[in-house]
Amino acid sequence: MPNSSNATTVQEHLRDLHTLVEDSLKQWNLSTNATAATALVGQAHPNRLSHELHPLGPVQVGMLQKDFKEKIAAIRAICLSFAQGPLHQSINVGDASSTSAFKKYSTLLKEETQLEEALSSVKASMTQCQNTLRAASQDGGIKKDHLLGSIKDMATGLGLECYLDTGSRPYSALPVSILTIGGIVIVVDIEVESTGAILRVKVSFFPEIHQDERVDRLLAHNLRCKCGKLLQTEDKSATANLLHLPDCSRDFDAFSKNLKALAILDNFQKKYPVDFFHNIRAMDLDLKELFRREMLLTNNNIERVFKHGHGIPMTHAVLPGPSVAYWAPKSELLDVSWSALEMAIEQGANEKVKIPFHRISITMEESTASASGYLPADRAGFLLSEEETQTLSGLSYGSIMNDQGSVAASTILQQPLRWVVPTADSTIEATYVAVLHPPVVVSEDLAKQLAALSNQAGFNTTMGMNRDQGYLSLQELLVNRAIEQTQWEIVLDQEPNAVRQLFSFDRTKCEARLLHRIPFTHISQVYMCTKLLRQQMVFNALFQSCFKETSSPEEIKKRLAAAQSENGEDNDGSNNTVDTTPEVAIIIQTPQPPNIILASFINPFTETSMRIEIVIDPVTASPTVRLDTGMSHSSPMMGFHAGGEFQHMQQQDQYMQHQQQQDVFVVDSIKLTQVLLLCDSIPILVRWILKRSFAWMKERHQLMGRSGSMHSGRRPSSHPEDGGILKRPRV
Repeated sequence: MPNSSNATTVQEHLRDLHTLVEDSLKQWNLSTNATAATALVGQAHPNRLSHELHPLGPVQVGMLQKDFKEKIAAIRAICLSFAQGPLHQSINVGDASSTSAFKKYSTLLKEETQLEEALSSVKASMTQCQNTLRAASQDGGIKKDHLLGSIKDMATGLGLECYLDTGSRPYSALPVSILTIGGIVIVVDIEVESTGAILRVKVSFFPEIHQDERVDRLLAHNLRCKCGKLLQTEDKSATANLLHLPDCSRDFDAFSKNLKALAILDNFQKKYPVDFFHNIRAMDLDLKELFRREMLLTNNNIERVFKHGHGIPMTHAVLPGPSVAYWAPKSELLDVSWSALEMAIEQGANEKVKIPFHRISITMEESTASASGYLPADRAGFLLSEEETQTLSGLSYGSIMNDQGSVAASTILQQPLRWVVPTADSTIEATYVAVLHPPVVVSEDLAKQLAALSNQAGFNTTMGMNRDQGYLSLQELLVNRAIEQTQWEIVLDQEPNAVRQLFSFDRTKCEARLLHRIPFTHISQVYMCTKLLRQQMVFNALFQSCFKETSSPEEIKKRLAAAQSENGEDNDGSNNTVDTTPEVAIIIQTPQPPNIILASFINPFTETSMRIEIVIDPVTASPTVRLDTGMSHSSPMMGFHAGGEFQHMQQQDQYMQHQQQQDVFVVDSIKLTQVLLLCDSIPILVRWILKRSFAWMKERHQLMGRSGSMHSGRRPSSHPEDGGILKRPRV
């Protein structure tokens, strides 16, 4: 929450508007000058604003609109005051003797305003140049001045007070500068040596119940040099100078976000009669209690709790406050010691957790229409204890909710949770927000479901606005590279005749959004966020697995040239050769993301069309696989339902019995699902099916006593758009 502006003139309000626009453009990763904007227009496929210009993007669109309206209203009020003021009246209707003097005075005011505006622009440019030079300097003293000046500007912009002092510390032989940043609840002390090295960062709270050294380590980590060491001169005296390495840098962006998270709560505490730090701490305790209950029910199976429960709670991990780790790539979990992770979580040792988790961090932000309620100071948490669940029936400051959405047949918890829901106070313009680390690409339908959690007017309806005909679809955003490319080659085996998988995807537009934040009104809604995001992340990972090429274009050309040279001359003495390596063209379709993925191709061994149907469960985020074989290209999708599930086992058994009677290659759905859960990759699943079908054809050939090439009587397709086998022509 930026500090309230003290602007009193039109020029000052216009500068504030310019700052609002510039800050928003930076958060949207858009150009802030005319030259860069012109270059952006010239790009064939620039980053589209529509993916982030929505209520769940990096910018609070509602607050931006509010600030714009307030600034414009202030400018209009100043203009109206001038139009109705004595100077304007004297110029228009005054007597002739004084009109000339008033006009001259008015002209002087205009010239003074223009000069002030020009000087203000020059001052801003000089300040920017000064900061750039200080940041690039390797001198420790200059680094120190730049560091302290940058932090002070951040803090004052957030409405905090700053005090600078210089002294000595027993643990440093050099002079130490102490920058104190103060609010009404928090006090941040930053000690910096004269060389620019950070000695200590200490965050103090009042009351001390919120004290936590992990906040100190988090802020200190942001400010310390990323080079990891300093070059020290030969002089070891108290006036010694340390030259920073050329690549020395500090993460000012992360520090600014972390300081802002603390400043927002501190400013809210000053503005409203609510203990916001207490409410955030209550959410942290609730998340840890849910983790304890699920660990107890699963016999300390932290992997299951992470993948299918409420997630792993961590405090002050990315932002100050509670967070939940809800997903990670399967490749990053292969060598994880879950027992060591459990110990690190119990100890609160965030620095020992090296897994690149996807997290939800809980903090607060301003809101134009709040629907959140807040606990009184004598209530420790929103979640009812196991004893209170049986005894507590009513509250004076709110109600008790039975959370039926927290349980299902596949969830760890089998009894509905009971929550305290405090009465909402509409006068408090604040709301809880779940910040996603990192941001997540989601389908527009899923984004609307998440937007509905905030219960704020307009959030759901604005998700579908501001569409651009040139926007990137969900699939194109996930591919994240040149979208002009039509095929992606993946080869998973090293032998000469390995099957090459050529992937392409259906270019039908599917709306997508890049989510940075999810406002919510109650802690119980965080579990809904994790379930929806897990489903989307599984969909994204499976889809992206099809478009990670194993060979560069140069490697492909070299391989083809080598294959042709090895083939030699044919019978007529010419150099015409043909590459007989099978190539399977696979088309990926996503008819209802993130619920289903279809992969269609023609098997080069059975020469029959196949389609892999992957359905992702919305509760467990677990994929279920079915293989349809021998169908025609014009047949409708089999087994797909809007709910994302099959008409299950009986129909599947009947279907497989029918296929076996027709002497067609089939694979049990349970086995296919096990393979996909193990590899988390569609190309590996396709390779497994191809190898299985080759063994089946070989066994079938032996049983039938045939001695020729395997042939099913079906004409193989040579068109990649039909999902067929590509045949290289003779050259």
